[in-house]
Amino acid sequence: MEDAVHALMMAFAVIVFVIAFSIAIYMFTEITSLAETLTRYSDTTLYYDNIKYDDENKNENTEIRIVNADTIIPTLYRYADEEFCVKIYDTENTLIQIFDLDLEGKVQSAIGDTNAEQNATSFELKQKYAFKKIYNVQGTPYYLFGAPWFGNKENIKLRVDLFVNGKAGYINNSYVDYSSNRFTTLLADGNQFEERFINYSWSGQTFTTDEGDVLVTGNSPKDKIVIIYKALQSNIT
Repeated sequence: MEDAVHALMMAFAVIVFVIAFSIAIYMFTEITSLAETLTRYSDTTLYYDNIKYDDENKNENTEIRIVNADTIIPTLYRYADEEFCVKIYDTENTLIQIFDLDLEGKVQSAIGDTNAEQNATSFELKQKYAFKKIYNVQGTPYYLFGAPWFGNKENIKLRVDLFVNGKAGYINNSYVDYSSNRFTTLLADGNQFEERFINYSWSGQTFTTDEGDVLVTGNSPKDKIVIIYKALQSNIT
């Protein structure tokens, strides 16, 4: 008799545990869902008007918005995850910085290739030399500091942190200095920006065979979105 009572008590304890565990899982799921919902609807980009994309040859149809730091800075933090390109221009229409994960990877590869020189003969090495001349020259506005952030989310975030705050620091043991960043000066002066989207398709990398045939790698064309921010003259005098 005593064994039967003990068995019933154990069974009851198991049932209570299963019920309590099920309730805990249900509550956790509900809390997670609520947190995701709140996060989603706190994202102001959900309420933006639809943007009309076009290609670089038909810019007359592009929809332009006037935006400020509240729009630009969150976009910079998302550029790597969403794999779009961001270009920032000053009031003189001079490119002052570019954010593009694909480009950063190519620049990093070019810097590491000692054969990418001015007198290179192959197209690939000439292209790598061009990347070095454009994005790896100290003192230029869009110097990429060797792109040490490529492929690492923490490094990418730190790079954007330094850029938007106009500060300097080390990323993956490379010294990155945005203290003289023109963008932070424009924001401090109260400048707003024109925002424009460009959409185009590309079909992968090309290479030339020994017979002179140009082949395209990749299974299907891919779309590339470029977001352009051009600073407007400030009304502050």
